[in-house]
Amino acid sequence: MRIRELGDGDAGPVGEQEEEVEGEVEATDGGEVARLKAKRALVGAGARVLFYPTLLYNVLRNRFEADFRWWDRVDQFILLGAVPFPSDVLRLKQLGVHGVVTLNEPYETLVPTSLYQAHGIDHLVIPTRDYMFAPSLEDICRAIDFIHWNTSHGSTTYVHCKAGRGRSTTIVLCYLVGEFKFGILNSTL
Repeated sequence: MRIRELGDGDAGPVGEQEEEVEGEVEATDGGEVARLKAKRALVGAGARVLFYPTLLYNVLRNRFEADFRWWDRVDQFILLGAVPFPSDVLRLKQLGVHGVVTLNEPYETLVPTSLYQAHGIDHLVIPTRDYMFAPSLEDICRAIDFIHWNTSHGSTTYVHCKAGRGRSTTIVLCYLVGEFKFGILNSTL
């Protein structure tokens, strides 16, 4: 995959090209590689520092704001929401969840795979850094395949990240676009 940096109003490449190598973005310019790695490390450190304060903020919002829900049903087979607690697993099972897609890094994951398995729930873990990072195309495809497998068996999938607004929403939107054939042309006609 090639990523090109575009100039203002320009449709052609400007500067160095980058390519994905072994899951890492590498640039042909050594200084750019260092800058990208430093940015990724800085964002990762910030995400770790902010995890518990922002989780607490979401818990308090859920408790005190009537219109703030921990998860929402998107369609018959999709629940989209925030990181579940171990106490939520039984409730998810009661809602018909047979698959969970986790888009959290390990330090953000509060429910171990073994607890899901003990309740007969399949668990797909796609570690994705919070803030400024989206799942890769390969990971999006893995998640969509997982959701399709569950829907083909009449089961619900719970897709979550920390707050249910960024990484998990990306997956659900991609699923909906593919499932319901949404497109720019269809929406403008």
